[in-house]
Amino acid sequence: MPLPQKKIKYKRGFKKWSDDKAIDLRKNMGLISSAPLCAFELCEHLEIPLLRPENVPGISQELLTVLLKPGETYWSAASIPITDNDYIIIHNPIHSPARQQSDIMHEVAHILCGHVVPPEKKATGLSGFLRNHDEAQENEAEWLGACLQLPRPALLWALKKKMKMEEIGNFFQASVEMVRYRINITGVKKQLAYSKF
Repeated sequence: MPLPQKKIKYKRGFKKWSDDKAIDLRKNMGLISSAPLCAFELCEHLEIPLLRPENVPGISQELLTVLLKPGETYWSAASIPITDNDYIIIHNPIHSPARQQSDIMHEVAHILCGHVVPPEKKATGLSGFLRNHDEAQENEAEWLGACLQLPRPALLWALKKKMKMEEIGNFFQASVEMVRYRINITGVKKQLAYSKF
C-alpha cells in the first residue's frame, strides 16, 4: 500500500472512528488494544474469504503466470463484491509478508468503511471494478488500513518499551516505512514527551 505523501482532509470524526474500530476489532478477537493483528486472521474473523490467484475458480495457467511473474509488481490486492454485503479479497502472495499484511488491511478497510463501486462501473464487469478509483475512498482505506495494522495503543506500547523501528515492524508484521509513517502521522512521540512532564 503506498503511503500518503500529502496532508489529507478526512470527514469529521473519521480518524477517531478508525482508531476505535481497530481497538474494537482486537477486543472482539480476544486481543488487547496493543496486540499485533494478523490480516489473515482478521479476514477469517470477519468471514471474508481471502484468495490467492491460484484459488480463483477457472483461472487459466496463462493468466496465473502473468499475474505472478511479469505482472506481480502491478497489483497488490482487490476486494470484490459478490453481493451487496459479501466480498472476497484476492491478494498477491509474491509480495513480502509485511506488504501482504498492509495490502489486505487496506482491502478490509474498504469493506469496513462501506465503500461501494458506482453502478456504472459495476455494469462494466470485473475489469471496470478493478479500475475504479475514488480518491476519497482510497484515502480512507489507507488511513483505516494503517490503523488496523498499527493503532495508537500499539505504537505507544512499543515506544514505551524503547523498541527500534525494525523491532516494531517485525512485531506487528509491518514495514519500517509503515511504522515510521504511523509514528509521524499520529504524533505519539510528542504525546509520550508531554506525559513525562
